[in-house]
Amino acid sequence: MKKQDTGEFIIPDGFERSDGQAPFGSHSGPYYQKITSENKLIRALHVKPYHLNSMRFLHGGMLMTFADAAMASVIIHETDRPCVTLKMNSEFLSAALEGDWIETHVDIVRTTKTIAFARGGLMVRGKMIFKCDGVFHFVRKKS
Repeated sequence: MKKQDTGEFIIPDGFERSDGQAPFGSHSGPYYQKITSENKLIRALHVKPYHLNSMRFLHGGMLMTFADAAMASVIIHETDRPCVTLKMNSEFLSAALEGDWIETHVDIVRTTKTIAFARGGLMVRGKMIFKCDGVFHFVRKKS
């Protein structure tokens, strides 16, 4: 295991910081990711104080942002095609707290020439706290 810059949190084995290319991600992260031996992409988030709502739970909008980015990242990883979100459904099951380590588990349900369908969830300590599914449109890379 290796320590984060602050020395306060240990990043689980196999995860590396993933700042990505989206400017918005630099405001909502930092995010982490790893590729499993089965070539599955798992994204992760260490909940910081600035991710919380007024009740000191992880903000629901942050859960949705993280899940949306995770589903798109998995689609891009598995298809090598960029995409944008057309539709996303969310189901809040439990709260996350400051200091929690959240991991994504996403599957691509199916793809067509122009669309990808994904579903997944966010887990804390092996417990599902959020479920989601989405429809994504494949786009051309900007030059």
